[in-house]
Amino acid sequence: MTADVNPTVLETILTHLALLFLTAAAGDPSAARGAAAQALAAYHAQTEEELRLASEILSFSLHALEALGQAADRELSLNRILRLRGSAVSLSREAHTAQRKLDQLQRARTAATQPQPQAQTDQPAVSDEMPRAIAEAERIAKQMMGKHSGMTWTQSYQKRILTQRMAENAKKNQAKYAAAALNAPAMSPEPTAAAL
Repeated sequence: MTADVNPTVLETILTHLALLFLTAAAGDPSAARGAAAQALAAYHAQTEEELRLASEILSFSLHALEALGQAADRELSLNRILRLRGSAVSLSREAHTAQRKLDQLQRARTAATQPQPQAQTDQPAVSDEMPRAIAEAERIAKQMMGKHSGMTWTQSYQKRILTQRMAENAKKNQAKYAAAALNAPAMSPEPTAAAL
């Protein structure tokens, strides 16, 4: 944990988590608190939001285990066992959701602290061939749209999906190359053989 975490927030979280470890710590509050702190430290939380998510993961996971442990009691009715198992599944799902959020936050934090690569100043030359290729792909896609006679429904559907994808890709490429053409530095024409 770092200085980014308010000590009161940390204390509140540890106090609540310590209750979950109290039984295993034979009722010793300091041992339970130490176990909670150690378990929480494994998540490497650096901010209050990360710390909160780490505590949710721990809490949901431990409560899910508790529900599964209770569901193992053969004296319980089948209905009660199924409810406990359902609760365990829900709690486990919440723990996984919190874990995904924590992972996203930590990846974003790590990416923000990494040095950014230098932007490339040399723009690639935009080829005249690419817009022609895009136009040709659009033409073929339009042509294929009209040729569905004599096909099964599945074949027609597959061809329609392929045609749509080709048209979408052609539009994306056209926009990409138009943007590249606007950003490319003005290039001097290459000398012709006659000029040499």
